[in-house]
Amino acid sequence: MLRILGKKARRVFREEFITGIREHRKAWSLPGGGREDARSFLWSSTRHAHSSGLYVHHTIGGVGRDSAAVTIGLLHALERFQPGVGYFRPIDQTTIGGHRSKLMKQVFKLRDDLKSMQAMTQEHAYELVTHDRIDDLLEEILKAYETCKAHHDFVVIEGTSLKGVGDDTVMLNAKIAQTLGASALLVTDADKMKNWDDWEWEKEVVNNVRLSDLVFKRENVDVVGVIVHRIPSCTRKDEMIRKLFSELNIPYVGAMPEDSVLQSVQVQDVLKALKATMLYEVEDEGIALSTEVAQYIVGTLQLSELLNFLPLHTDPTKGSVVITSASRVDILLGLIQLHESKSPSSLAAVVLTGGRPPPKEVDALGGASKGTLPILSSPLPTFETAAALANVEGYITAKAPRKIERAQMLFDDHIDINMIKSAILQERPVRMNSKLFQYNLFSKAKQQPQTIVLPEGEEPRTLQAAGAIIRRGLCNLILLGNKQKIETMAKQFHVDISAARIVNPEQSPDLEKYAHNFYEARKDKGMTLEKAREILLEDVNYFGTVMVAAGDADGMVSGAIHTTANTVRPALQIIKTQPGLPVVSSVFFMCLPGKVLVYGDCAINSNPSSEELAAIAVASADTAAAFGITPRVAMLSYATGDSNTGPLIQKVIDATAIAKKKRPDLQIEGPLQYDAAVDPTIAKTKMKGADNPVAGKATVLIFPDLNTGNNTYKAVQQSTGAVAMGPLLQGLRKPVNDLSRGCTVADIVTTIALTAVQAAAMKEKQQEQQQKPNNNLAASAA
Repeated sequence: MLRILGKKARRVFREEFITGIREHRKAWSLPGGGREDARSFLWSSTRHAHSSGLYVHHTIGGVGRDSAAVTIGLLHALERFQPGVGYFRPIDQTTIGGHRSKLMKQVFKLRDDLKSMQAMTQEHAYELVTHDRIDDLLEEILKAYETCKAHHDFVVIEGTSLKGVGDDTVMLNAKIAQTLGASALLVTDADKMKNWDDWEWEKEVVNNVRLSDLVFKRENVDVVGVIVHRIPSCTRKDEMIRKLFSELNIPYVGAMPEDSVLQSVQVQDVLKALKATMLYEVEDEGIALSTEVAQYIVGTLQLSELLNFLPLHTDPTKGSVVITSASRVDILLGLIQLHESKSPSSLAAVVLTGGRPPPKEVDALGGASKGTLPILSSPLPTFETAAALANVEGYITAKAPRKIERAQMLFDDHIDINMIKSAILQERPVRMNSKLFQYNLFSKAKQQPQTIVLPEGEEPRTLQAAGAIIRRGLCNLILLGNKQKIETMAKQFHVDISAARIVNPEQSPDLEKYAHNFYEARKDKGMTLEKAREILLEDVNYFGTVMVAAGDADGMVSGAIHTTANTVRPALQIIKTQPGLPVVSSVFFMCLPGKVLVYGDCAINSNPSSEELAAIAVASADTAAAFGITPRVAMLSYATGDSNTGPLIQKVIDATAIAKKKRPDLQIEGPLQYDAAVDPTIAKTKMKGADNPVAGKATVLIFPDLNTGNNTYKAVQQSTGAVAMGPLLQGLRKPVNDLSRGCTVADIVTTIALTAVQAAAMKEKQQEQQQKPNNNLAASAA
């Protein structure tokens, strides 16, 4: 029996820990060395020094199916406020590089070696504890933590549930948090207490946290708050728990509700539980394996009878798993055909028992199965396979994007991250970064939902991006294309686009209206009504552009399978440029460490004139302001101020003068070299000590030509690891934005959100301009 469980062992634990710190002080050449000095050192190091880590302590285990949801949500939220967040696990359950550490590394793309993210295994920790070598345990953990912390500004430390330690798990976690100088966030799992009656349940949740709170505070660890995980969806329970925590003076930062997505079983869980193999590769394996399992069906009947038992799933992210013998090739082929059809019966996977299909059928099966339906081979007979699947639980893994996204969304919606931030980051300035910029972007898009048309509705990446946009509630979507084809693809890729509007140009009741509008816009260029109708039916980009021009959509995003010219040309012909802006240009949002800069123009105009350069500067400043960036515009050149002369510099000087005259309300300065534009120290030297509002503090950088701008943004992106969001087109009357043909799903999601925010900002500006004449008229009357 573990001696640490007894009172004597508790005393030994404490005394050895103090002794260990005293020895550490000697090794670190710290003053003092006596027992009281050690206690004093512990107090000062944890109470007065600013914490560089947050210790997440799960008051009940923390190793359940979806226990990682809170940690994933926390890391996701903290990234917005504190760039360079790391993850550390003092004791993981299995080997070095255990499941949880590997999950966080993959989800958050951490560059750390798995060995540096974890101090020791459970087995090693258990051995140290049973031999009363607590000081050795803490020293090993501290050494590993310092190695991890060296690569990060802030570290989230996830506590342990060391098996065999029993109730003293809380004390062990508190000792570790104290040694690492970290504040603590307590997380309790309400689902573990769901068998209690209402009042007893609420008291048990609070009392469980209270015990941990007392132990951590007794060990001089600051508790920043408590999160209740998997709370029943009941407002009254949340209010009661909040009240009880308030009475105990324990900060309550929120509760994440029970969620069917987080607890769901997915195809990958089936694959792991059965130790099965995939017979054939599938398209977009990550999506296929993350499909939620709605139910299991054992297929022993004839195919026609089996189909009657397949329910209709209206949610394409769910599907049935059919278990059948490998010899039943008729069932297998029939299910593959069903999956690829327009039938609303959705399949998640087929599990074959009894080995592989007969050899003579393999070739035909291989040709039929190279789609999106996973076909698994179970090593167990049919009955044992079905029995094994009856108890499968769903876990969060790096290959479960829906669960990861869901955990992040639930955390954002239900947890007060500002309470945590104010407690642990109060001495650290919050600086803009790509995570925070994207979060603000998505939040802004949600505030005023716009309608964005996606002409490439039949393109897989666009379809998956549409699903992500809808899940996040960022805007309303219109997909152009064949409705049957789009819905069939959505089922195959398990994407829910039921909230999107699908428009087939050939069957659109507005075709004649759009053709007439197109004709009116281009009749002076020789356009006829018949030709306009023909172009709209042949080119989805023209159809989408006319929808935007007509006001049936607020913006358009295209280019995943079309060239920039194919996307921009219709906009120039139909939507046209804004008054006073003679040129369409573009900007990139360059998300650098600690700040976001706006670069323009890096994608459209090869050699703009002074007038065009001025227009680009004004448009870029307005774009920056629309996205919450205070515009301080630097007109870039190879010389600063009057340090040099020449035609290239003169163009920038003239452009600066024109821009200032057009918009005296803007802060614009030029010519400036890049270093003088962004570095305050260099700016003072090159501007000869002048206190300039732009030099050294520029947020919008305007390049003199495309050669300079395009190469600079790519050089910065590749050399610094900066995230480049864009290009965002500007200067059109309504927003149309172009994608790269090599874009990812995440790129499309970001561009759609950018377009939605841009559309809302343009509407606000138009309303302000319309109100100005009325205000002037009212002033004259007065």
